[in-house]
Amino acid sequence: MPAPQARVPPEEPLTPLSILFVGDTAPYLTTRARRDAFLELGHDVTTVDQTHYVTTANRWMTRANFWTLRTPAVYAFNRALLDAADPSRIDLVWIEKGTFVFPRTLGALRERGLPLVYHNTDDVEKPNWKERVHWRFLLRTLDQYDMYVTSNLHNVAEFERAGFPNVHHMELCANEAVRVDGEPTAEERAALGGPVGFIGHWEPNTERQMLRLLREGIDVRIWGPAWENAPGRQELGDAVMGRGVYGDDYAKAIVSFDINIGIVSAWNRNHTASRTFQIPALGAFLLHQRNEVVTGYFEEGVEAAFFGDDDELVAKCRHYLDHPEERRRVAAAGARRCVESGYFETDRVRDVLPALIELRDARR
Repeated sequence: MPAPQARVPPEEPLTPLSILFVGDTAPYLTTRARRDAFLELGHDVTTVDQTHYVTTANRWMTRANFWTLRTPAVYAFNRALLDAADPSRIDLVWIEKGTFVFPRTLGALRERGLPLVYHNTDDVEKPNWKERVHWRFLLRTLDQYDMYVTSNLHNVAEFERAGFPNVHHMELCANEAVRVDGEPTAEERAALGGPVGFIGHWEPNTERQMLRLLREGIDVRIWGPAWENAPGRQELGDAVMGRGVYGDDYAKAIVSFDINIGIVSAWNRNHTASRTFQIPALGAFLLHQRNEVVTGYFEEGVEAAFFGDDDELVAKCRHYLDHPEERRRVAAAGARRCVESGYFETDRVRDVLPALIELRDARR
């Protein structure tokens, strides 16, 4: 079924912002969805898309860009950022993650009097060794921003304790661009879906839960990166599809599963994931790991189902596989909740606009 459209707010006075938006705006990414939300809400957005500079057809050059951060492509990206940062027409600079931004580039932007907004959906306080290498510029310049926007509730508290100014929580959400136009065909459902599905990267806890379901005789399919190297790969067998699923196939996979398992990243200290909202927004059934945050977004047993431990995960899968009508009622209610409560990217951006306008006005 097509994804519900985000709620339409009442008419309100609009004070357009002129935003320099910096990040990876490849199709279907949440970064692009945020950029498009600013445009949808009537703001003037100039985009510097790092993808054009640091992602190439040559995988070795892309890796060199990623690890060294000192290639001609990375220098060209930083020059493009500075060329676009005209303080006479730009109100603020919104930087998504900013791992490719040189410290001296941030310094030059500050010298021009441009407010800098940090946005990140990753846990910047607990990076692994690979992230510490790639994020070295970002970690070195965390205190250089004028406003901090993050989906990670732990980072909100940690940034505030560190004395960072203007810290805001921006919850994850559904992406309006991820939709299914019409029902998937029988062939698509057979190729992408099944009784129970998990879409996401490998982590040890997630592997344990998927193995438990398989051992209980529950048919599971797993889409996502790094599962090929899971310690239990042999036992996981054909459940591992061997790749991620993106774009139209991602949406079709979600609506082709009877039950979509929602497990958040322990590595990223998450309470939610984009899938937490994308699954019900597409009208699909969500069985999500229970925590104190997600249960505030959906009513348990009415708009989504939740599990606490592996035993409850198995029991809930069996129950809802055996009760398709109840499953469909819950899925439909979850879709309504996403629209009525505003769980889309446009809604999240709208919520943070007052702080951005205040930041802009303080500069004048």
